[in-house]
Amino acid sequence: MSRLSLLAKTGLIRKKEAWCITVWGWLLILFCAAAATFGALHAVFPFLAQNDPVRCELLIVEGWIPDYHLPDVKAEFEEGRYKMLVLTGAAILKGQPFAEFKTFPELTRAILVKQGWDETKVVAVPCGDALRDRTYASALALKQWLADSQRNVNQINIYSMGAHARRTRLLYEKAFDGKMNIGIIAGRERRFDGRSWWKTSEGVRTVLDEAIAYFYARFLFRPSNH
Repeated sequence: MSRLSLLAKTGLIRKKEAWCITVWGWLLILFCAAAATFGALHAVFPFLAQNDPVRCELLIVEGWIPDYHLPDVKAEFEEGRYKMLVLTGAAILKGQPFAEFKTFPELTRAILVKQGWDETKVVAVPCGDALRDRTYASALALKQWLADSQRNVNQINIYSMGAHARRTRLLYEKAFDGKMNIGIIAGRERRFDGRSWWKTSEGVRTVLDEAIAYFYARFLFRPSNH
């Protein structure tokens, strides 16, 4: 009689039947994992590049957007029949001793006026020298400007850029304490194809950075951190 049999008679061990995954089972698991990964890759960019505008009179534009977005901003302004364009953003941190304009909103406003915009309909609202949480700081500056100018508005649209859009909307909602109905417009991404962002280094860096930043803004960021 084997030692295992002797131990079994003492009641210290017992024999149990066990199930194991077959080769076909592992193949099914791998297929499901691949399908889930494929679906996530295709879903993450549309999730981040949120488009959900509202009817309003003010179009808020993040002043740091590249110049190639400005024709789209003009089209949105005209089609949406807005009364005013407000540019937000922080300081330009490179070349300030040589620059006429010290902040992105002021620079972008100058570009728009140079392109023929009515300067009475374009306002720059910089948030100062914010080195972190710049989107949230921009939202606070806009909130203060609305209060100082006594503009009685309860909804706005924000024009952002691609995958940055959903996080922008979230941080503006936090800054306004949920008391402003905020629409969002994600400007078309031209540096890479959002439908296959993982095929370029620019797409991977942008989407992964924005996904992590959105997770932080949603679950970890608190206004007191600013």
